[in-house]
Amino acid sequence: MKKNIKFLTERNFDVKLLINNLKKDSSSVIDVKDQQILNEIISLLMKDETSFLSPQEMYFLDSNDKKNWAEYLIFRYKMKYFPGKQLVYDFPIYLLIEPVSACNLRCIMCFQIDESFTSNNNFMGNMDIVLFKKIIDEAVEGGTKAITLASRGEPTLHPKLGEMLEYCSGKFFELKINTNGIILNDKLVHQILKSGVTDMVFSIDSYTKKDYESIRIQGVFETVLNNVKRFKEIKERFYPNSKCATRISGVRVDKKQDPNAFKDFWKEYVEHVVVVEMENRWDTYNNPKEIAGTCACDYLWERMYVWYDGLCNPCDADYKSKLCVGSAKEKSIREIWHGQKYTELRSMHSNGKRDIIFPCNRCPHGS
Repeated sequence: MKKNIKFLTERNFDVKLLINNLKKDSSSVIDVKDQQILNEIISLLMKDETSFLSPQEMYFLDSNDKKNWAEYLIFRYKMKYFPGKQLVYDFPIYLLIEPVSACNLRCIMCFQIDESFTSNNNFMGNMDIVLFKKIIDEAVEGGTKAITLASRGEPTLHPKLGEMLEYCSGKFFELKINTNGIILNDKLVHQILKSGVTDMVFSIDSYTKKDYESIRIQGVFETVLNNVKRFKEIKERFYPNSKCATRISGVRVDKKQDPNAFKDFWKEYVEHVVVVEMENRWDTYNNPKEIAGTCACDYLWERMYVWYDGLCNPCDADYKSKLCVGSAKEKSIREIWHGQKYTELRSMHSNGKRDIIFPCNRCPHGS
């Protein structure tokens, strides 16, 4: 399972103010179950002022109106604790939507180096804008509060990414983009910041040209560095009140990589820096069974991935959709989420039968 090595945040937050505000707003929470969750959140905050809130949550609270705090923390509580309790929420708490399945890089730890994937036209394509809007409409109606635009491919390759972002604007607490940052330009940066993207994640694994280009094959270090700097410049100059948190996310592919040096280099350009240990993800289907997780995978109760062609999957480690649970072109997201295939997968995981499910029986997540 991925382990954070270093997460940077330099932000002080008044937890007592938060507790008082949540107590004041508790009477406005109509749903009984949400009211119970809010009471539990207040209790957790009163017991330990620091450990309950993540840096991401503190950034959101510090950047957003107090009237949204209760609803936001209730959503984050569900995202944190429902999967561990194996509670199936009415609708996926978190949706990851893939605008594009292809990528412009060939990173050594990514399944994009699997030619049986990248050379197969059935796996490669761009999401139709009509399908995208259908999925977003269902997500809003279903109560999803977190959307990520990314998955197997590079989202900035989609020619209508700006239109997609505009359609998502103001509809979610969290709207995230994961990008390698190579083909960012001023027009797209403005579209990202205008649309209210809350989390801009740059996938960059080093702070030196040699190491970066040996990991992110076909990437040019000077290009991505300049694009990160340019994003910061545009944000500060034209959008000083932007709530978008920028993050450098790195994969530690070699024990010689220094997380502290990585953090020190990138911290002047972004709000957050995180490094995770590498997982065996680039060829899940041929991983040795010995590395497989032994616990039920929490993804099954938390999220759903929607590929460019509408196919829905419980995770992206299964990048060829052996576990496909349905198509958003044929059924609603809610129907797929509560459908027979998803239900059977959850049941097998929770009953200790993960080891007979391919490729769950060779995936390290849930170790």
